[in-house]
Amino acid sequence: MMEDFEKKVSITEKMESDFDEAACSSSSSSSTTTSASKTVHLLRSFLAIQERRAQAYSKLKSGFAEYMVSGGELAYQQLCSEITQEFNDCSKQVLEMESLFMNPDYCRIDLAQLLRAIQTQEKQKLQLVWLCSSCLLIRNALFNN
Repeated sequence: MMEDFEKKVSITEKMESDFDEAACSSSSSSSTTTSASKTVHLLRSFLAIQERRAQAYSKLKSGFAEYMVSGGELAYQQLCSEITQEFNDCSKQVLEMESLFMNPDYCRIDLAQLLRAIQTQEKQKLQLVWLCSSCLLIRNALFNN
C-alpha cells in the first residue's frame, strides 16, 4: 500500500533563515525571504520526486508479484525498463536540486548534503531490491526445474 507523503511530511511557507549568512553573498532581508521561498519550492519538488519513487516501487512490487504468478517475462522486462527510467529521471532531478542548493542563490550546503545522503540511501535501497528480486527469480527457476 502506498503511503501518503503529505501526511508524513509537510513544508510550511514560514521558514527560518538558519544558514550561515557569512558564507553567503546575499545580505538583504528581501533576498533572504526570496531565497527561503525558493528553498520551500525546491523542497516541495523534492517531496514530489520521493513520492514518484514510492509509486515506482509499488508498481515494481505488484509487477514482480504478477510475474511470479504468470511468468510473463516480456511484460516484466518492459516494466523493469520503465522503472529503471523513472528512477534515473528522479535521480537526475535530485542531483540538479543538490547543485542548486549549493549555488549562492540558495546557499544551503546543509540541504545539498542531505539530498546527497538521501540519494546514496536510495541507490542502496534500489540495489537491494534488484538483488532480492534476482534471488527470488533464481530460486523460482531452481524449484521449477
